[in-house]
Amino acid sequence: MRNFKKSVLILGLVFCGMIHSTANSTEVQFPEPLKDLQLNDLRLIPTQSGGRIKPFDEFARETILSLTGMRSFGKMDPSEMLISIMVEPKLWSELPFLRISNDDLKKQMLLDLSQKYFSPEELMKNNVFLQYAQGISGQGSQVTSKGIDVTTSKKDPRTEELKRVVDRVTRFQALVSGQLWMVAPDQNQKWISLNESMKLQTVPILAVMNILKGYLEKNSSLFNENSFLARQSISELVQDMDTLKFKLKAEVLYNMLRPFLQAMIFYLIAGILWMFAKTYSFPRMMAKFLTLVAMILHAFGFALRCYVAGRPPVTNMYESIIWVSFGVMTFALLIYIKHRQNILLTTSCILAGLALFAADAAPMVMDPTIRPLVPVLRSNYWLTIHVLTITLSYAAFMLAMGISNVSLFQFTRKSTETVEQRISLLNQLSYRALMFGTVLLAAGTILGGIWADYSWGRFWGWDPKEVWALIALLAYMAVLHGRYAGWVGKYTFPLWTVICYSTVLMAWYGVNFILGVGLHSYGFSSGGQAVMGGFILVQGSYCIWVAIRKKMTSDGTNANA
Repeated sequence: MRNFKKSVLILGLVFCGMIHSTANSTEVQFPEPLKDLQLNDLRLIPTQSGGRIKPFDEFARETILSLTGMRSFGKMDPSEMLISIMVEPKLWSELPFLRISNDDLKKQMLLDLSQKYFSPEELMKNNVFLQYAQGISGQGSQVTSKGIDVTTSKKDPRTEELKRVVDRVTRFQALVSGQLWMVAPDQNQKWISLNESMKLQTVPILAVMNILKGYLEKNSSLFNENSFLARQSISELVQDMDTLKFKLKAEVLYNMLRPFLQAMIFYLIAGILWMFAKTYSFPRMMAKFLTLVAMILHAFGFALRCYVAGRPPVTNMYESIIWVSFGVMTFALLIYIKHRQNILLTTSCILAGLALFAADAAPMVMDPTIRPLVPVLRSNYWLTIHVLTITLSYAAFMLAMGISNVSLFQFTRKSTETVEQRISLLNQLSYRALMFGTVLLAAGTILGGIWADYSWGRFWGWDPKEVWALIALLAYMAVLHGRYAGWVGKYTFPLWTVICYSTVLMAWYGVNFILGVGLHSYGFSSGGQAVMGGFILVQGSYCIWVAIRKKMTSDGTNANA
């Protein structure tokens, strides 16, 4: 028993990062993937983090994302990397893996502007960084945790990034000290950290140690066979949590499968094949098959995420994008049933694939983690009927925007009867999508007012989110009424449809990511402004190019447009 206590104490010091060191050489080398680590069992260890219980696999992915700004770093699986950091803190403290993306902050910290990643040791020895970090901690009354100056209600990008860097350094220190990993509940059902659990020698920590045994036995000189007198398994660790066990497995499956990434690939391939479906039978068959597979993966991803989170997946920008992309496909299929036009599925598959790509490509901007609901959203009834309705309208408007861009392209060609017929058809398809979107946006706005009265005590308060939703609604209603009255012609209809989509982008993205003010603060974030600005610039340039080409090719046929 004496040897057991001694060994547990030694392992505790290893995990706390207090005495373990690497070779005497000062050469920095990234660790190789770990061997003899029971990775499958490790992934399923229940962990309390971010206000909910999750598998270690998700905890590791979220931690690595927050530290590096990437889903994975180097050749290591996130779970492997987290264990490696805890076991080899001295090595990792010298490795550049903490991300700093703001050049202004790098300048003020006297860091190399060409670098994206810096080591914890380099930052903790940087006097400028320490002074700034201390200064930020003293600005609690002036700057919020999201880098928003309360005196101006505006974001300070440098301060915002500095807060993230301070959080990364603090998180690294908590990780190597054993305080970050809340590994198991104690007798009072209060979750305790790895450090505390090892001191108490609880049964759950023995199971964790047994899972790590194979790795520690061959990679730590401080390990000896007498360290493990018990042989608890991961199944014993969660034997009293049957419901939780299924959720843990579902979340690990969700992380490993990455269904939305797979759906994105199938959507894009299917979209390309739909372009040739009218001429060739084989592309048509493959396009149908891949579209079906993509939608099944998409729906399966939603089912898994809803099951794990216990709510609809619409509480942040990432979740709304994956929902909107599914809505684009749904509306396209509904319209396709009546009109049987391949261009609907070509456009919708490409739009859905690009939307999923945007959500997956920037995890620091579009946060993919599953988080508990903030208090204002803790009503699944209102969350479902209001947020889902609003975001579904965005899907219909996105589909209309895509079809209208195709319609605008027809005006760059010489006017013929075939071209005129195609323009009329495309405008009709876009009109159908706009009808869905306008009705849903109107309904969602009214339902939002009811929810606002329920949550905030007033139906309408001119909050920026409310105002821009109203602006988008009025803009599209003007286009629809103008078309009905004959004020909007066959050329200006798709043109205004495309232009009006900028109001949707402002209501959907701009309020939360650019303005960053209002009562909808639970959706605030930052980043992606350059991409969004680039999209608007490209879209505007395309409209100008179409106008120039239309004028050059016009023979008087389109004079009434």
